[in-house]
This record gives sequence, C-alpha cells and structure tokens, in this order.
Amino acid sequence: MAQLCRCLAFFALSLGLAALATPASASSQDMKDQAAANYLHAAAVPMQAGDLEEAGRILEEGLKRATVTPELLTLLGSVYRQQGRLVDANEVIDEALHIAPSYAPAHLELGDIYRELGLLETAADSYRNALKADEDAAAARYRLVDCLAEAGRLRAAEQECRQFLAIEETATLCLALGETLEKQQQFQEALAAYDRAVELDERCADAHSRRAGLFCELGQYDAAMEASRAALDINPSHADAHGWLGLASAHSEDYMGAYSHAVKAQKAGLDMSEVWSLLQNQN
Repeated sequence: MAQLCRCLAFFALSLGLAALATPASASSQDMKDQAAANYLHAAAVPMQAGDLEEAGRILEEGLKRATVTPELLTLLGSVYRQQGRLVDANEVIDEALHIAPSYAPAHLELGDIYRELGLLETAADSYRNALKADEDAAAARYRLVDCLAEAGRLRAAEQECRQFLAIEETATLCLALGETLEKQQQFQEALAAYDRAVELDERCADAHSRRAGLFCELGQYDAAMEASRAALDINPSHADAHGWLGLASAHSEDYMGAYSHAVKAQKAGLDMSEVWSLLQNQN
C-alpha cells in the first residue's frame, strides 16, 4: 500500500515538473501556478496514507520550484503541526496569511497550532478569524465551540453553538452542544442534543457513543448497551463505545462481555479501572 502511494505521488509530482519544463504558449507564471496545484495533489497521497515525512518533502520541494501559494504553505503547516514542529508550522502559516490575509484554512490551521500550544483564547480568536473570512467554514464553528469548552467557558461555548445551529443545523454542531451541556450537568438537554445529532446523521458513531456514556451516567445500562452497539456497528474500533459497553455490561452482570470490551478500550488508552473494580467485586 505504501509503495502504491509513493508511485501515485511520484506520478502527480512528475506532472508538476513537466509543467515547468514543457515549452508552451502559456506564460512561465501560469506553468508555475499549475505546478503548485500538482505538488498539492502529490502531497495529498502520502498524507492520506499517514506518511507525513514524504508529504512534507514534496511540499518543501514545491515551495522551491512552483508558485508559493497559501494552499501549499497551509498544507505544509498542517504537516509540521502533526509532526510536533509547532514553531515551523507557525512560521509557514504566518507566511500564508501574509500572502492571503483572508484565507480561512490558514486561520483554521493557526487556531489548531495555538490550541496545541495551550493558548486557547488565541486559538479561539483564530477560529473566529476563519469565520470572518468564510462564514460557512463548518470546521471553524465546531472547533471554536470545542475550544471554548476546553477553556472552561462552557456558557460561552453553548451560546456560540446555539447561534451556529440557528444558521445551519448539523449533526456535528448538535454533538458539540450536547457535550457542552453534559459538562454543565444538563443531562436531559444534552441527551436531546445527541438524539437530534442521530436524527440528522444516523451514521454518526460519536453521537451514539455519547448517548451511551450519558445513559451510563444516568444508570440506564440497557439503553447504554444499545447505543454502544449502534456506535460499534458503524465503527467497530470506536474506543469510547467499547468503554461504555464494557461499563454497562459490567453493571448488567454480563461479565464476559464487560471484560472483552474493556480490554479493547484499555488498549486504545482509556482508563477502565471502574470496570476492573466491578469485575473484581463480583468474585
């Protein structure tokens, strides 16, 4: 699979180089612009395969040989951020915004960088800037709400989310509203938000899983098992759903099921000590 991805990236990259080398009626600038687009396509292949090093190499080469565009810089910033190179990421995103101050994806990426640095208020400002540049930037809406909630500004997060939902109702925003309400211990309202998320997108595994978690919180373990299984039908490797199903199964005295799902959740990094305690006490 990795070899195939490299072959596809090489093919796309060859197109970019050909655009620079082929005599044509188009201007040199036109060819460099086309090459920039080809470098973007070439880098997307290894990125999708998780090969950040190869994607970064292609993008860095593109910045040397093609037109320096905000798209190239922003994608390279994303690569650097995912590699943990936050200073380098910040530098290339700043360059992208210098070229195109209203390029929403660059503001969005800058918000992600600040968030990883722990600068949550600054990150929220960047997400707002993304929305100023593109009021329909759905990812910026969700990340702004999530960022405010992470900063402990739950009421502000709820208010922003409700305003966004008044513009466009999406499963992702309903999910964000539910999470914010749940953190405020408004459980019934949170459940209604998760239910609405499922109505809007029945394939939203996260919404099913959040319902399962809330049912566990309310002691409704049969409902929690049903919601967990719905999430796992969509995404069999959903760690949280395995965790909630393990917990609900333990409370329902399905100890074998509890053990099986708790092991999967723990392997994914979740703390399953409550399940282990319940299983130990049943002996």
